[in-house]
Amino acid sequence: AMAALAFLASLCETPLSSALTIPVLLGLIAVFTAATVQLERNKEHTIDYHPIGGTTIAHADDPLSPVVEDAVIITKAKDGVIRAAFTEDISARHDNLRLQTGPEAAFNIVNMYVGVGLWSLPYALVVGGWESMLVLVMLLVLCYMSAGRLIALYDQCRSEEQSEVGSYLHLAKESFGKPGVVAAGVFLIGEFFGTAMVLVLTTWDVLTKLGFSYNTGAILSTCLLAPFIWKDEWSNMAYINAFALASTLLVVFVTFYVLLNGTQPPPISESVPVKGFVNAVGLQMVALGSGTPAVPSIYQQVANKSEFSLVMLRSFAVIALVCAAMSIGGVLVYGAEAKVLVIDNLMENSVWGGLVSLMVCAASFATTPPFIAMTTEIPLAIMAMEDVGSSTRRLMRYAVYAGTIIGCVVLMDYLDLILELTGLLCMSMTAIVLPIAMSFKVLGKENSPLFLCAGTIAIFISLSTTLIYMTLVF
Repeated sequence: AMAALAFLASLCETPLSSALTIPVLLGLIAVFTAATVQLERNKEHTIDYHPIGGTTIAHADDPLSPVVEDAVIITKAKDGVIRAAFTEDISARHDNLRLQTGPEAAFNIVNMYVGVGLWSLPYALVVGGWESMLVLVMLLVLCYMSAGRLIALYDQCRSEEQSEVGSYLHLAKESFGKPGVVAAGVFLIGEFFGTAMVLVLTTWDVLTKLGFSYNTGAILSTCLLAPFIWKDEWSNMAYINAFALASTLLVVFVTFYVLLNGTQPPPISESVPVKGFVNAVGLQMVALGSGTPAVPSIYQQVANKSEFSLVMLRSFAVIALVCAAMSIGGVLVYGAEAKVLVIDNLMENSVWGGLVSLMVCAASFATTPPFIAMTTEIPLAIMAMEDVGSSTRRLMRYAVYAGTIIGCVVLMDYLDLILELTGLLCMSMTAIVLPIAMSFKVLGKENSPLFLCAGTIAIFISLSTTLIYMTLVF
């Protein structure tokens, strides 16, 4: 906040921009401060939402004991064994455990959906044309519908007293058994691995804007990240997510600041090939697909579940607003010159470029190790290997990290390809296809005819788009 306020002096030269900037910036500071205060209020209970749909909740007096059903616990037990598994302890063993209010749940939903993929939305319009905005709207509706189906699945399984159900992988298990868990786990691994590569490449790229050569920045950040891969426990994930969200909001804000003070950019092409349109779908899927697996875990921690439908609606309204602002704002500012990640354009801004570079670099750096850790833990959760020791887990994490770095070196010039593959091959499955298929399997005739029709069409279009993409690319 102090660093952001330091830039206000330079903004005062433009009355219109400063008049808009000051209230918006103060509003962002107020929101972030309120979120920090809320986290400090609950200092005795650290609540973290992992992308695979688990929740880590630890008590101050007994930080190693899982207190919520189906939590993903990544912590070091008193016997020295690292445990990371979906527990089946369904009772909250501490009376002072506080469930979430509606606004807190809404914040967590927006936090999980608004991620690194948001930065690629302007480029999606460049390669897909303005028509791809209709696809963005359709994907928003599908993600909202899929999230609602996961909540219905959760309620159905609870009503049948299947108390172990709560996380995304557990819902997949109840729907399709072991094959369902394996399928969901494989797509989640691909999703996290692709996201980790994007984060690493983003860090390398940002360091070049801060004065390092590309090779020096890559080697430096790789070495600096290595010690954090050793870390076994990520109880501060909520803080990392909040900081990453603040960085994303800063990117949106700076985009509109540049729009008010910029020149007319070159227009995007009106003639879009099929390949460009399909590529746009993959990029947009990355921006919207990451939050769906976390919805069941957020839902199970809401105090008043009867209000959750309204919470979801309001959350998706905010998500839609942010996505539309980033897509349209980025194209209006940079037009056909918008890069794969719009932060590359924003970092060239003389006023805000330095702050954007620092915030994005810090957020990407801090978010990478947890993604590496979760990529490693999913296979262990699938195979129910709860007693794997610390040394083995660390060795697996470093193997995944090495694979990530190698992948980044090989594909450093193909960031758009990484995003498209992650969105179309993985996130479309975890966010759309699997939730709808699980609903068909478990809820059966309880699904409305409209949903059965819409869900079938959604699965068909999603799979067809992926096949078309694979045919065009490979």
